[in-house]
Amino acid sequence: DAAAAAAAAVAAAEELASAPKPGEKSTEWAEGPELLIKQSLLVGNLAAAVECCFKSGRNAEALLLASGGGTTLWTRARDEYLRLQGDAFLSTVGNIMTNEFEKLVASSNLASWMETLAIIATYSGDQYPQLCEQLAERLEKEKFDIRSAVICYICAKNFSKTVSIWANTHVASMGSKKLALQDLVEKMAVLQEMTKFNQADALFNAKLTQYAEILANSGRLTAAMRYLCLLREDASSAILRDRIYNSAPMQMSQMFGRQPAFPFEHTDIRVLYQPPVQAAPQQMYQQQGMAAHGGMPAAPAPGYQQPGMPQAPQGMHQGMQQQVGGHMPQRPAMPGPGMPPAPHMPQPAMGG
Repeated sequence: DAAAAAAAAVAAAEELASAPKPGEKSTEWAEGPELLIKQSLLVGNLAAAVECCFKSGRNAEALLLASGGGTTLWTRARDEYLRLQGDAFLSTVGNIMTNEFEKLVASSNLASWMETLAIIATYSGDQYPQLCEQLAERLEKEKFDIRSAVICYICAKNFSKTVSIWANTHVASMGSKKLALQDLVEKMAVLQEMTKFNQADALFNAKLTQYAEILANSGRLTAAMRYLCLLREDASSAILRDRIYNSAPMQMSQMFGRQPAFPFEHTDIRVLYQPPVQAAPQQMYQQQGMAAHGGMPAAPAPGYQQPGMPQAPQGMHQGMQQQVGGHMPQRPAMPGPGMPPAPHMPQPAMGG
């Protein structure tokens, strides 16, 4: 009996040793989930085989089987594998493989923002500027890390936002306003050249114009004009451009080309001559006649009929014209013997 009991104990121990331990995968495909996987493979149902592999914890086998089942099955298996892992880095890897970079940036840890920036710089391609700006906004609004946000804005080539942050922080960091302005303008000029920024920006124009005016007032006209050439022609710098150019037209035209546009509006201030209104012919004749007779009214013009007066006979009118014109026949000097005396002709009244 003792020997039989000992033999049974040995057999039980061997059975337990050969049985799979918890968490250990069975190498026998004759029972359990392994049998289902095997049967699915035999009938060509790869999707069911992959699903059984994931349910039984055989993730590697699931990916292996999915790789031969086409793109759709492989994508489903890959996404399921990444979901089951629950690993942050593998989630990032999954976003890279699926090109979900916006989701990657939105869910990334801001404490390791440089790693996120390196990932999108390596894999995102044309989406890089947009993703850099998204990361910069998160750093600025969620972490309040302005310095790091500026780096991301520069990578995104966002000229206006970078200049705005620089303008708000330079005075406090430099102490002197003029030194801060000089440092700001130099950095903006370098950034403009790097980003090829050629649009109108109010802050950029104001700062460069202010610095150029300081240079011009200190006699550095050429340097001032060089900075103004970085700007597009606008009203804020037009007067200063004209002032600097006309201070040395020959030198400026040789160095910078054509003359800038005149900053003021041309206005014609000449007085338009208006001739006086001419008087009526009757009034002019009366005025001339009064001047000739010492203030007395002159005789009316030949042929003129005053209102309400009867018209003179035509013969009398012609006689008056001859008298006025000085063409009356001369009277004989004295009647000679045998000659009748000259008839007496009445003289017309003058001015009456």
